[in-house]
Amino acid sequence: MVDYKANKEKMMANWWQSTLGQAVLTQQQEKLHSLNRYFHGYYQLQLGCMQSILPPTSRPSQQKIMANSADVEGRDEALPFKCHSLDLLLLNHVLEFSADPHQVLREAERVLVADGTLILCNFNPWSLWGLRCLLSWQDQPPWQGKFYRQTRIKDWLSLLNFEIIASKKLFFSPPIQSAKWLSRFSFMERWGKRLWPFWAGTTILVATKRTIPLTPVTQRWQARKLFPSGTFVHKPAANKVLKRKI
Repeated sequence: MVDYKANKEKMMANWWQSTLGQAVLTQQQEKLHSLNRYFHGYYQLQLGCMQSILPPTSRPSQQKIMANSADVEGRDEALPFKCHSLDLLLLNHVLEFSADPHQVLREAERVLVADGTLILCNFNPWSLWGLRCLLSWQDQPPWQGKFYRQTRIKDWLSLLNFEIIASKKLFFSPPIQSAKWLSRFSFMERWGKRLWPFWAGTTILVATKRTIPLTPVTQRWQARKLFPSGTFVHKPAANKVLKRKI
């Protein structure tokens, strides 16, 4: 099992170095640079590939990568960090290749500080990428992964008290390895954002961890009267008749 997982990670690492993988990383890095206002905090960690796509920050920070032979080694489903220790966590196509994506998100919620930032890069199943995933051999990267709908990922995040604060769509060209043909389909990148954003090959979600305060709300206690006030007490009509006779 360990050898199989290590083999998958090695195959995926090789794919990121391919023409198509580098094209995806380049577009994601450019888009993340435009979202650098969300990259705050001192401890920032990237999962998913050894090539860093974290945008540089002007403030002092530690940006690390967790992967084989990288800065940190560990399992995505059991991150080797203390609770509430990271300010920002970038999951670069981690959910698609995880055996337990729910546990990955639970671990992300655990290690992030209050109001920490979670960034997810995912392949879109409702795109040419999803279509090729259905028609390709499932043992080749990245087609052996499971592509999740954006609405489903948002539901998972909401259950963990994450709030989506930004969403970006990119890579509208077909998933082909030829650099020559990718350049020919560059017009789809220009028009895809306007005409068919739903069919983007890759999506980026930026979420922040919201903490619900558990401080009880005190209410002023007021003593209730057991009986109504005298203005609402009516004397029996028989008493009035007796008084008149007397």
